[in-house]
Amino acid sequence: MTLNKKILAAAIVGGLFATAAQAQVNLSASPQTARVLANEENFTSGELALADDADFDLRFETGYAFSNGEVRYARIECSDNIEFTAADTDIAGTNLSPGNVNGNGTNIVRFSLTATAAVADDTEVTIGGTRTLTSRAGVSCTYSLYDLPSQAAAGGTAGRIASVSGNYFTFANSYRYANTANSATANVEALPSFSAFIAQAAPGPNVTTTARIGQIRFGLNGTTGSNGVTPFASDGALITLEEILTDATAHAIEGDFSAAANSNGTFTGAALNRVFISASEDCSVVTEAADQLTATTATFVLTDPDGAVPSAFFCYTPRAGVAIPVADYTISLVPRSETGYTASGAGPSAVGSIVRNGTQLQAQFAQVPAGWISRIVLTNTGSVARPYTITAQTEADVTATLGTAATGTVPANGTIVLNTADIATFTGQPRGTLNVSVAGPSTQIQGLYQIVNGATGSIANTALVRPGTN
Repeated sequence: MTLNKKILAAAIVGGLFATAAQAQVNLSASPQTARVLANEENFTSGELALADDADFDLRFETGYAFSNGEVRYARIECSDNIEFTAADTDIAGTNLSPGNVNGNGTNIVRFSLTATAAVADDTEVTIGGTRTLTSRAGVSCTYSLYDLPSQAAAGGTAGRIASVSGNYFTFANSYRYANTANSATANVEALPSFSAFIAQAAPGPNVTTTARIGQIRFGLNGTTGSNGVTPFASDGALITLEEILTDATAHAIEGDFSAAANSNGTFTGAALNRVFISASEDCSVVTEAADQLTATTATFVLTDPDGAVPSAFFCYTPRAGVAIPVADYTISLVPRSETGYTASGAGPSAVGSIVRNGTQLQAQFAQVPAGWISRIVLTNTGSVARPYTITAQTEADVTATLGTAATGTVPANGTIVLNTADIATFTGQPRGTLNVSVAGPSTQIQGLYQIVNGATGSIANTALVRPGTN
C-alpha cells in the first residue's frame, strides 16, 4: 500500500469530508449563508464565469401579499463585481408571473411580478442564469419590491414596500491541515544521554528507537463548525483536490533532523528512511520515506495511491548513538497547480515536538573580555554522577569553537567550575550564549554564571536560566 498525495491531499484526513450542498442562496433565510467559491480558481482576463447551476441561483421571499391581478416591481442590486449575464426568473411558488428582465450584463436586474391569484407574502422568487465575477471580493445583494417601475429603476426608499439583503458569494481556500500533535521524549537515562526515546505506549511505537511525532491530516475544508465547508468550482460542482493540485505537490516538514544524518554528515540514502510517514499508528512500516532531507527540512512528494489510508503518522528514527535535540515540527504545503488554478500554500501547521527529560540550562550572555575571569558553575545534589554537554550560539559575524570543557561529568553530590574560555573560543567578539544539557533530573542540577574583574575583584553572579521558564 502506498501513501501519497491523494492521501495527504484528498482522502486521508481523518474526518475532512465534504458537506452536502444546498441548492440556491436564500437572502431570506435565517441564518443567511453565502455560496463559497474556491479561492484557487483562476480568473480569465479578469473574470470568472459561473455556470447556470441551481447552487448559484439567488432566492428570496417577496415580503408582500399580492391580490389577484396586482402588479409590483422587483429590483435585485448586487455588489459591482458581479454581472447577471443571462438572468432568468423562475417563480418558486405559484400564482406569480414575472415580466421581462431588465439589466442583463450589469449588477442590477429589474422585472415586474403579476399575481395570477391571491398569494401570501412568503412566496419565493428564484433568479437563475449565468453570472460573471470580476474579483474575489465578497458579493452581497439586496432585493426590493416597489409600487412603480420608475421607482424600481431608481432604487432607494421611495415607493419601496419590501426589502431584504444578504451575502451571495464569498471565496475561501479549499484545503487545510488538521493535525494531531504529539510530544516525544528523548531520555536522559539512555546511553549516551538523549540518544533514545522513552517508549510511547500503544498505539504508539512502544520502542526506544522510533517516535511518533504526530498525526498528519490534510484535505478539503468540509467538516462542521470551524472547519468550514467545501467550496464550489465555477461549474457548480464541489471542488476536489485533484482539480487543484498536481502529483508534484509536496509537503515540507520543518524541524531539527540533525540526528537523522549519516555518520559522514550527509542526508541521503539511509538517512531518508529515518524520517518517514507511516500508515501505521505504531510507526512499524515506512510507508513513505522522505524524498529530500536536510538538517532542518524533510520533503515528501507523494504519488497516486493504490489503496485508501485513513490517516498518516509522522515518525522519526534517529541514527543510533546520536543525541536527539529538542525540537518543534511543523508542516506546510508546497503546492503545484493544475491548469486553471493557482494553488496557495497551507500551514505551517504544528505536527509535534521532541522534548528532553533531563536538565536544560542557559547562560544567555557569556563574555570573555581581557582582564576578566568568566566561568560556569554546575552543581549536582544527586547521588549519581551526571554527564553534561555544552553548546554555543552566537550573533551574526561571531563564531564559536568548542573546547575541552564543553563535555564532561558533574560528580555526585559535587560541583565543577568551568572556565568559559575552556568551553568555547569566540571569534569576532568575545561573547555568546552557552546552552548546557545535563543528563540528570532538573531537581538535582543547578547552574551559575560568574564573571570576575581580575584587577578590582568585583564579581557578578547570575543563575543559569531554564529555557521556557524565565
